[in-house]
Amino acid sequence: MIFLNEWLPNPTGADAAGEFIELYNSGGATVNLNGWALATEKGKKFSLTGRSIPAHGYLVLKRSSTKLSLRNTDGGLSLYDARGIRTDYGNFDGSAPEGKSFSRVDHGTGPAEHFTFVYPTPGAQNKTVNVAVAFRTYPAGIPLGARFTSGEFSAIMMGTAILLAGLILYVAKSHEDLSNLFFRRNEEAR
Repeated sequence: MIFLNEWLPNPTGADAAGEFIELYNSGGATVNLNGWALATEKGKKFSLTGRSIPAHGYLVLKRSSTKLSLRNTDGGLSLYDARGIRTDYGNFDGSAPEGKSFSRVDHGTGPAEHFTFVYPTPGAQNKTVNVAVAFRTYPAGIPLGARFTSGEFSAIMMGTAILLAGLILYVAKSHEDLSNLFFRRNEEAR
């Protein structure tokens, strides 16, 4: 019921002044976060003890209080409950666009599918209007397009050659000057 809702790894201006992490409580009751923690992909942790989130509420934590430096490239963040179990995480590959937060799109899908970069909305519902999110993942090392066998490739090439030859003949015969040049119609008419 407690989720990583968004974080801003690459704010416009100084990172130390603009970075923040936001948690969201999707449940119907206030949740005490004693024993909970946030951790970066490098393992640096911040204890959430002494904080709570109201029902359907947000908790915004600035870098000045967490001392967690968020990576601008290939970043990740994890949320651990009071038992030390990772309950939520998100990560991105590549560079974070300046001024965009890594925001949750859907609370019901897997971590690889529910975040995208959008304009930050600290303390409010994320705005993901007109955002395209890729929900399809492909295994590494497997081509996305079908490969032709040598027979299929030969048949396609032969069909293309026949089609082009027919098109050239049609154009040559239908154009008087070309027809005279290639088929010597003027000499036959004499």
